[in-house]
Amino acid sequence: MKVLKENLSGIVVLTLKGEFDSFVTSPFSNEIGKVHADGIHKIVLNMRLVKFVNSTALGAMIKARKGCKSEGGDLVISQPSSGVREAMESLGLERLFSIYDDDDEAITALDRTASVELDGESESAVMIHLPEANRPVVARLRRLEKDSIDCQVQTAQEALVEGRAVRLKFRLPLYRKEFFDLNARIERVQASPASTTLSMHFTEVSDEDRAAIESFVADMNDLRDAARGST
Repeated sequence: MKVLKENLSGIVVLTLKGEFDSFVTSPFSNEIGKVHADGIHKIVLNMRLVKFVNSTALGAMIKARKGCKSEGGDLVISQPSSGVREAMESLGLERLFSIYDDDDEAITALDRTASVELDGESESAVMIHLPEANRPVVARLRRLEKDSIDCQVQTAQEALVEGRAVRLKFRLPLYRKEFFDLNARIERVQASPASTTLSMHFTEVSDEDRAAIESFVADMNDLRDAARGST
């Protein structure tokens, strides 16, 4: 079995390929140990390319999840192959592990535990997709208006420069279950020692998404007005 590791701003995606059986559980556990040694305890296992998994391997996955949970993180499953899903369901493990249709959903779910606030009232992770990159940059939503968005990334990204066109994917978990998926342009980049803030303007938005964003912004403003009136 081969393992591809990607660190996306504090969340590690491990893409497994091949047969996951008793012979590779030790290398798998060693890889998990290396992730923990780097101080990371939020892991996505992408298992779309796993042809076979046995009970010993599933036991190693359970142990890995327990290790993540003990450090305040979690281990979730993304895109399990039909064989993996069948093996997990046969042992009732679909009730233990969170399973997602793709890496974006899995990363968003894990990042939600960081609870970065939007004006103190909402939170979400934002996936910034670049055409030349295999994986998105994970940012955190700081401000949302009907035509623009501010996001914060923890590590500098050379490709994220003013004038750059990007695709954004994010969700407002307390407002709408579905993802917003739209195009934007980076208007301003403000770097500080701790993080970088990106101000972006929407360039292509579906009518449905635009209406939902406008409704969300209006609802947030109403809540703020009501809060001011009660003080």
